[in-house]
Amino acid sequence: MDIFEAIQNRFSCRSYTDKDVKDELIFEILKYANLASSAGNLQTWRFIIVKDKKKKEDLVEACLKQDFITQAPVLLVVCGDLDYMKRFYKNKGELYCIQECAAVTQNILLAATGLGLASCWIGAFEVNMVKRILNIPENVMPYAIVTLGYTREKIPEKQIYSLDTKTYFNTFGNNLIDKSLTPLAKNIPKIKESSQNLFTKLINLFKKSK
Repeated sequence: MDIFEAIQNRFSCRSYTDKDVKDELIFEILKYANLASSAGNLQTWRFIIVKDKKKKEDLVEACLKQDFITQAPVLLVVCGDLDYMKRFYKNKGELYCIQECAAVTQNILLAATGLGLASCWIGAFEVNMVKRILNIPENVMPYAIVTLGYTREKIPEKQIYSLDTKTYFNTFGNNLIDKSLTPLAKNIPKIKESSQNLFTKLINLFKKSK
């Protein structure tokens, strides 16, 4: 599967089979995660592989009772060494640590998809509970928990908002320039013509009814 297929096929899976994920496959995924962009090439990310049933059950509580977590044979917890990043970038270090751990997490999702696995990025969790359950030191922050396994679901059709609603040119909010590049823009003349025709018909019907 090429990268574009992986991007297209990736989805947030919340139902897994009980088929185990081999360690070789997990480390193959982490190999690609480890190639993510990094501020100053500091590579502050750290990974925790969780397979223990009790740990997963505890993490369900930390993740606002998202029960499907226990179905996944593997959890990958993506952490960032925040203090190490701040040594080099001071106050901006927190933002950079979050950014590169997000890049790592996206690599995990795409690599998993490319290797025939399903995944889900979990960001809703109680940080202190996760740190306590996994014995994460104070200077390290958990930023994402990724479920990994073989899906029971079919790949859903994605409901994506049109680029026309969220793409601007040169300044935020400016969607008037180069409209011809966007899919919606190509249909604007037809839409205007249809609207005008409909308006004319309504006016004529109104006149006839008098």
